[in-house]
Amino acid sequence: MNDEEKKEGLEIIEEETFEPTDEELEQFYEDNKDAIDLIGGLDMFESLMALDDDSFEQLKPQVLILFAETLQEPESISEFRTLAIAQGYTTETAKEDFQMAIDAINEIDFLSESKKDFLKEIYTMSSNQLAKIIGKIDDVVRIPCELADDVKTPIYVHETDAGMDIYARDEITLAPGETKIIGTGIKVAIPKGYALLIQPRSGQSAKTKLRIANTPGLIDAGYRDEIGVIMENIEPPFKDIDYEFDEKGEIHIKSILHGEAYTIAPGQRFAQMRLVQVPKAEFVKVESVGEIGEDRGGGFGSTGVVG
Repeated sequence: MNDEEKKEGLEIIEEETFEPTDEELEQFYEDNKDAIDLIGGLDMFESLMALDDDSFEQLKPQVLILFAETLQEPESISEFRTLAIAQGYTTETAKEDFQMAIDAINEIDFLSESKKDFLKEIYTMSSNQLAKIIGKIDDVVRIPCELADDVKTPIYVHETDAGMDIYARDEITLAPGETKIIGTGIKVAIPKGYALLIQPRSGQSAKTKLRIANTPGLIDAGYRDEIGVIMENIEPPFKDIDYEFDEKGEIHIKSILHGEAYTIAPGQRFAQMRLVQVPKAEFVKVESVGEIGEDRGGGFGSTGVVG
């Protein structure tokens, strides 16, 4: 049987190659820009898709591991969070978009099944990450905020922080023993059922004598004026006085060591605020609270050791 006869009755299967038109590629990139950017951008995507299937299968596991690591980077999480908020994503709409993406991948006619499966894995990982972020966004309480000019919005510096840093609006100097209310240039409308607590930053308290006088300061849901922080410098005006008595027994001051003044610079983090939920308490009069639960006994200081 010659070659010509062999071809008769046989379906000649040619390997699918990545040869979309410029218009197809441009549209594909536009529709999938976020996922493609996370695996290195359009050039990297084109290079991957241009590989033959055998070479692609060998490289695919490494690319997927790298992609999974990229998804966990703070910059990627921030981009996903921004996207979720901008698009107003809910868990349901994210699922719908994911299914639309999978359907669109299935309809691509210029990629092999192996490469389609790769894209589906990429989208699955991206969708799972987005779902986690949406879940966290659902827990976020949105607080209307009015800011004076050049005032920074309080932010969580790290994802796991409980407090948001507050930045100084103006330069403030506190003399030893002085207390001032430092304006923040921030007005808020806290939702009912919540409050903001104003607290010191631990690093500042450890390194200076600056303290928040009414720690924690409490901002109620009904407060609409500018938030002020009651800051005090607990350095004493006079730290030490060196003196001596003369022959007549009169005191002669030789030197005075004054306390140190502290200056808070514009834009400096000088306090933090923490959002807390505040359920209402209702007191119910009873005959004896001793009959409810357990009484550990003792009064003030009863759990400590008196030396």
